[in-house]
Amino acid sequence: MTNIAFVDTETTHLDAEIGEVWEVAIILREYDDNTPTDTEYVWQVRPDLATADPDSLKISRYLERFVVPPHAEAAWTGYGQGPVLPMRRREVVAAVMDVLSGAVLVGSNPGFDDRFLRKLLGPGSAQWHYRPVDFATLVAGSRFGMAKVIRNFGGKPGPNDVPAFPFSSREMSRFVGVEPPGDDAAHTALGDARWARDVFDAVTGGAF
Repeated sequence: MTNIAFVDTETTHLDAEIGEVWEVAIILREYDDNTPTDTEYVWQVRPDLATADPDSLKISRYLERFVVPPHAEAAWTGYGQGPVLPMRRREVVAAVMDVLSGAVLVGSNPGFDDRFLRKLLGPGSAQWHYRPVDFATLVAGSRFGMAKVIRNFGGKPGPNDVPAFPFSSREMSRFVGVEPPGDDAAHTALGDARWARDVFDAVTGGAF
């Protein structure tokens, strides 16, 4: 089975040509005899704030949550309330490359994360699968499939059976019974990576 990486990034800007990643979370799903194991990884990287968008920093609560020590370029922050382990930027880059190698990215708008991760790692360093999976699109496809079955049996899909375009991640999440992250977890990289995993598992029925 191909590894799955549920990913999310927090950034200083919505445009990858202007902003940078400052937080990366990955939940790597690996398989041993088809039995999945999830491992969580979280890092923060000191960004250049010269081109930062204030709204982006506010949404991700950068000033509140950035915990890289003043003398460090980056840090492992995956212990939650536990210790923050200072790292060099290049060490984070090497770790992200290793964790994501060969994996399929899954997330909420993972194309956004893909662009920022490529910028963080540098040209030619992205060794993950070239086709990421957006969970909102995955749920929408499932809903369109169910609507088609209704039509095939002579029925008429109701207004809630067919999703509206563009797809809303929060609406799709609730459709499969997963409540989106609350204020304490929303727009934290790990909170959103966990959200992506939960929606993916809900729509696939645990098939992966």
